[in-house]
Parts: sequence; structure tokens; C-alpha cells
Amino acid sequence: MADAARLAGLMAFKNLLRRREGQLPRSVAPELQAELQSPLPWMYPWQLTPDVAVTLDGSELPSVHATRSEMIEPIAREALAAAGPDATVLDLGCNEGWFAHRALEWGAARVVGLDVREANIRRATLIRDHFGIDPELMRFEQANVFELDPARLGRFDVVLVLGLIYHLENPVGAMRVARALTRGTAVVESQLTAHDDPIRLGWGATGVFRSAPGHWAAVLEPADEQQDDGNPLASFGGVVSLVPNRAALVEAIEVAGFHDVRMLDAPARLNPQYVEGHRGIAVGRVPR
Repeated sequence: MADAARLAGLMAFKNLLRRREGQLPRSVAPELQAELQSPLPWMYPWQLTPDVAVTLDGSELPSVHATRSEMIEPIAREALAAAGPDATVLDLGCNEGWFAHRALEWGAARVVGLDVREANIRRATLIRDHFGIDPELMRFEQANVFELDPARLGRFDVVLVLGLIYHLENPVGAMRVARALTRGTAVVESQLTAHDDPIRLGWGATGVFRSAPGHWAAVLEPADEQQDDGNPLASFGGVVSLVPNRAALVEAIEVAGFHDVRMLDAPARLNPQYVEGHRGIAVGRVPR
């Protein structure tokens, strides 16, 4: 069943990319061609020309991306339509910029993508330029989420926080930054722990305990990202990442100042991680 869902996800993802196939560029610039030959793996299977594509052989990532897209699209479209013709999107942890492209398709007038990795921003910029998208409509910057200045960036109608917080030592702090940058809707996607039962913890005195429905798993990200358990695509080595359970994810979004926080349900045909609750997508809103 899991293999079938992954295959279905891969096909759905390829269909998304091929919607523009009749308008695809016919060649690849030398700078992007050099990037395609880099040993650093790619996160997204881009269809660059009718004959040139990024392949992710054996990876579950296309299924994950297709699931994210299908679940997020109606939320984003509704929020952008409500915001009007000048609606904006911020993609925190944008990686190669794939969801920035989706945001333009969903109705954004302008998208800003931020990522801490220079390689990701380089690739996002090369891909944007390859497809001939105006930098005024889609801008990418290398930045640390904890060093962002809301006064400079402004606030956005939709803020995407996809695959970010479970690679951070301070995920709640990151959600507070996201809140300062949001004037409409935030969509937060995260890996989740498999433990939804409350945990029991000591609380200040001998024999006194407290029950907590929300809790976090501490995961040491290797300082050497090339180790077998390293992740050169997404994580930043040498930190203790905190991975929430479902309740903790909702709590983090709420305590950051978002309202009407809810988890999205994944249809059974989508990626098994989301269906089984090992990854999840939550939505929070800022009252207007």
C-alpha cells in the first residue's frame, strides 16, 4: 500500500510539473547546467525542458511534495483570493523554491523565499531565471529565520513554514517570527513523533507529577552532514532539533499568536506519512 501511494504521489507530482510542458524552455543556461552536475542532491524533480529533468530515483520526496501541494492548495487559494489582487506569500525555508512557484499559480502577486543555505538560494534563483520569472514577482534571499527583521520584510497574506521547524532548536521561537510576518494565514508542515499519549513528568516537588499532552523529541543533527544520518538537503548540522507530536505542534502555533489553529486531514490516497500521522500540516490565522 505504501509503495502504491508513493508511486501515485510521483505521478501526481510529474503531472503538476508537466502542466507547463508546452511552455517549457528549450535549453538550459550554463550556470544551471553546472548546478545539475553538482554532487549535492536535489530536493525536487524539476522538469526544466521537454528533455531535461531532475530525477530523484528511489526517493519518497515526490510523493511528499505532491501531498503537501494537494493539501495546501485550497487553503492558500482561499486566503490569497480573500487578500485581493496584491496578495503576497512568504516561504520560510524555501529550499529550491518549488512552493514559491506554486504560490504564483495559486494566486499570489508576489512571493519572497528565504532559506539559510546558500546552495538552496542559488538553485532557487537559477530555476526562477530559467523559467523567465520576473525577480520582482519572486525574490529569494539567504537568511536565518531568527535574524529576520519584520520591519524590513513587512507582513504577508500567506506564510508557508514547510519542513522547517523540526530542524530547529527553537521551533516555538520560529513560529513567533512567522507570526510577526503574517497578516493572514500561516501553513505549517512538520514531521511528527509517533507518541500522542500524554507524558508524565516531575513537577517541582517529590511525588508531584504533571501530565503533558504536547511533547517534543530531541534529535541530534550530525555536525558532519555527509554522515549516513546527516541531511544535506534540509537540516543544519550540529544542533539538537525538536520534533513535535501533534498536540505540541498545535500548541506552538497557538502560543505564537495564531487563532483558529487546526490540523488538516490527509485523504487515504496520499502519502502514508500524512495519512498515518507521522507528518502533519496545520493552519493558523491572524484575525483581521
